Amino acid sequence: MLSEAKSRLSGKKNNLGKLVGELSSVNVILWHEEDKARLNDVHVVFKAKKNIDKLNQKRCDLIEKIDEAVLEALKNGRNSR
Repeated sequence: MLSEAKSRLSGKKNNLGKLVGELSSVNVILWHEEDKARLNDVHVVFKAKKNIDKLNQKRCDLIEKIDEAVLEALKNGRNSR
């Protein structure tokens, strides 16, 4: 029973770590696209703006998943006492 609980907790921590890592990657890509959006080439700016919109949506989705994972971990922490 204890090993099963540890396994579930380990999986959730791993999932949270993956989500945070993915968010970090998206942020870096987003920053590079924002740099492109400041250039004087209209075509590059247009493409960058479209990419920024997509990346911002992905970023928001990841933040929501992270929030859910943290809330779940907090809820499980309270129940284990």
